[in-house]
Amino acid sequence: HFASIAELASVIFTSEATVRRDIAKLEAIGAIKSVYGGVVISEYESAPVPLFLRDKENSAAKEKLAKEAARLVTDNMTLILDSSSTVRRMCKYLLDRKGLTVITNNLRVIDELKSSEIRVISVGGTLVKERDCFVGHFAEEFIKSFKADILFFSSQGVSEDGVITDSSELEVAIRRAMLSVAKKSVFIADISKVGKEYPFVLASLSDLTESIIETAENKTEA
Repeated sequence: HFASIAELASVIFTSEATVRRDIAKLEAIGAIKSVYGGVVISEYESAPVPLFLRDKENSAAKEKLAKEAARLVTDNMTLILDSSSTVRRMCKYLLDRKGLTVITNNLRVIDELKSSEIRVISVGGTLVKERDCFVGHFAEEFIKSFKADILFFSSQGVSEDGVITDSSELEVAIRRAMLSVAKKSVFIADISKVGKEYPFVLASLSDLTESIIETAENKTEA
């Protein structure tokens, strides 16, 4: 139900520019919806977006946000990193810290840190293959057995009035568990998520310790 611009161009043997023009026409009649560097059939608009699409969209901005977030981490901290593609980018900026423990439901975080000196704890639970993350009751209960210094997380949308939402009920549930055990919470979002609203409410920006959000001027604000 999802496809990237590059995939569509390859399948129909045309340029990405042509694909984008056709997408604009199809979107105008409500047949599809543009999301995260690709498209989705309209009836699946509220479904969780696959990782391969999320990871490609606004890559440079996400890298900048991740680097900014990593500056909040000092030696000997216990961190929780969620399943978002932006948070996963923090890994490379944490490698010089000493005595870190990372708790995560993000399979890619586990893979990126497995050869480092960082202690990595996987929450386990049910693997969502298209999202490379663990969710479910067992994962939530496992998280609740810890205390963490900082949670770094994202979501699919944050409204203009600061309400954080997502289309995945399971990912909202596990992030709520993460919020409940973290002393500090940091929300990270690129501009594609600003002004977006989805069915499941996670939290409000006012409930959090800090937010790092890309602005229209391609800068970050904390």
